[in-house]
Amino acid sequence: MQNIKPGLTALSDALDIAFAEVPVMVPAQERPIQECYGAVLRQDVIARVSVPSVDNSAMDGYAMRHADLANVDGPIPVAGVSLAGRPFDGVLPKGAAIRIATGAAIPSGADCVIIQENVTANDDETEITIDPDVIARTSLHQNIRWTGEDIKAGDKVLSAGGILRPQDIAIVAGQGFSVLSVARPLKIAVFSTGDELARPGDILPPGGIYDSNRFAMIGMLRDIGCEVTDLGLLADDFEVLENALTDAAKNHDVIMTSGGVSVGKADLLKPVVDRLGEITAWKLAIKPGKPLMRGKIGNCLVIGLPGNPVSVLVSGLLYVVPVLRHAMGASRSALAPVRIPVCAGFDFTRRAGRREWLRARLVQNADGAFEAIAFSSTSSGMLSSMVWAEGLIELPESCTQVSKGDRVLYLPLSGLQ
Repeated sequence: MQNIKPGLTALSDALDIAFAEVPVMVPAQERPIQECYGAVLRQDVIARVSVPSVDNSAMDGYAMRHADLANVDGPIPVAGVSLAGRPFDGVLPKGAAIRIATGAAIPSGADCVIIQENVTANDDETEITIDPDVIARTSLHQNIRWTGEDIKAGDKVLSAGGILRPQDIAIVAGQGFSVLSVARPLKIAVFSTGDELARPGDILPPGGIYDSNRFAMIGMLRDIGCEVTDLGLLADDFEVLENALTDAAKNHDVIMTSGGVSVGKADLLKPVVDRLGEITAWKLAIKPGKPLMRGKIGNCLVIGLPGNPVSVLVSGLLYVVPVLRHAMGASRSALAPVRIPVCAGFDFTRRAGRREWLRARLVQNADGAFEAIAFSSTSSGMLSSMVWAEGLIELPESCTQVSKGDRVLYLPLSGLQ
């Protein structure tokens, strides 16, 4: 049982609702494969060719007919050479061998390859000798890679909805594709609100703080391939916010902000969005990041993140990134974060009711095993904790205590970006 606090929505439910309500917002576009890293694939990729395209050698050595090995009595003549891209032309003569390179086509008649380290060749490599013990342990089809062993023509090698990694680009390149159908990047306008904020480089006024949240948001969005328009800082003024959101909604798919989504006197973003469009979600049962807002102005999605920097990063990685990748056509399976069971190297007590993430990293204990340690503070205002952290410890809504040695779930930050 989740034991959610009244008036709050569990993260899993909030994501389910968002995936149901937020459509795929951008069309597919053809893009050169070298520009597709990190993009969302919008069409299945079907293999054009088998890999390997021919039976070939897995090692440098000598291709032979296995049946001939039973009759070896002295040197074996080398009848030719098979190289990658330059195969031996003809049929392997009875009782002979073909010098073969890794990746080269297996000559007609050959059915095994003996690696060169187990063979002694004469000076001009026209003959080889093989020790009887090597012959005895040589098996039929040894060191041969078969046509289609990796991929068969017609196989589906990638499914639509996946997020393209370097290995995915490599496999489509190996199939001869030069372009792919991927999602057009989301166009996102970003700004921070708060009269206390100053731009980096400006003189800091009394009681002011430098804006850091906008740069965290821009980084997260660029990491997932979005086109970002930086609208800078906006004052805590209803008319200023109304005009800015109205203009941004005309030519962006998404507006993303930090600050102004709570219930304070200066928290104006929520009422502005309510006037211009509608609020579709507010307040999640998460810590940090509870006062998170999702709404829309016309067809433009609006996401309002809290003002505390750790809340921006945690709720951004665990809620916003999956929702935006969904809006680009990513499949649900591609959006699940990596969760690794590890032992806790700390004690922690808390109230139930919200899913919480502790900033953490893995260290080796005295026994050499890895365990998770948590940052010394849970304050959502301590941005240094996210610099220190390499991952997050996830505590479910019902959890009230963690003791050293308990199994907990560790989410590497690298798996959330």
